[in-house]
Amino acid sequence: MLEFSSLQWVVTEQGKWRVASSEEPTRIGAIFLLSTLFFSVVPAFLYIPALLKVTRTEFPGWETGVSGKYAIYYFALYQMTYGVIIILYMFFPYPWFSDQSVGGFFEAFLPQVMMFLLALLLFGNRLYDIGFVRPIKAKQLFFMVILFYLFSTFLLDSIITVPIADYFHFELDSWREEQISGEVIQARSVSWLAGIAQVLLVGLFVPIAEETMFRGVLQTALTGRFGAVLGILGSSLLFGVIHVDPVLFPPLFVMGLMLGFLRYYYGSIWAAVLFHSLNNTITVLIYFFQ
Repeated sequence: MLEFSSLQWVVTEQGKWRVASSEEPTRIGAIFLLSTLFFSVVPAFLYIPALLKVTRTEFPGWETGVSGKYAIYYFALYQMTYGVIIILYMFFPYPWFSDQSVGGFFEAFLPQVMMFLLALLLFGNRLYDIGFVRPIKAKQLFFMVILFYLFSTFLLDSIITVPIADYFHFELDSWREEQISGEVIQARSVSWLAGIAQVLLVGLFVPIAEETMFRGVLQTALTGRFGAVLGILGSSLLFGVIHVDPVLFPPLFVMGLMLGFLRYYYGSIWAAVLFHSLNNTITVLIYFFQ
């Protein structure tokens, strides 16, 4: 809600809604900011001691799979870290590092870094439980990934994105895609090395980090408790929402369904990473060579 409160809704001359990210503070944004800080940081004083107690009795982990308890541990750590970072940015304004420095790359992908490192903290000794195993039916997997990619490239917009955008009178321009393309083009303008680093981070690291959170931890926990259908639906819903882009929510939700199917059917998170990485890499390469 904090992220969504920062969006700016503008009516264009054509009578459509254009959604953009706004840096201007609003009253509702301030309310969500204070709520986020309170519910993220204050409970940490109780949560951290409790987690440390658990680590002494259960780690390196007696259970198998991903229970709801461990999924909650993971997302609680992520939310708490998010709140701490917001506080730090209040005292030491963004950005902390120059755009094309090593620190700048780290800072630009801080949410994904958090996703991955916190998963290593909780599941580092049993990554197989969140899907880091060899996929079954590997040859069939490559065919399925290509098929899904062709669908997402040539059909997804025409049958999902455009009709829904027209129904709600949204402009198809996405502030998030403009931001990503701008970062890639800016990196390329500095040097080819910086541009290639940007492509690798968006095309490889981001898929691994996001799949670890959504298909590794969340979908595995939901599937174990509620079954495969609700597990895939739940992880896809959060996957679409967390990107904070109303225009792209429908296609992102459908992409989440495809990623969830690949993770479940082939028994490995690498199946989803392969599709996610292919999609991201080709997209940023198009921006890179513009």
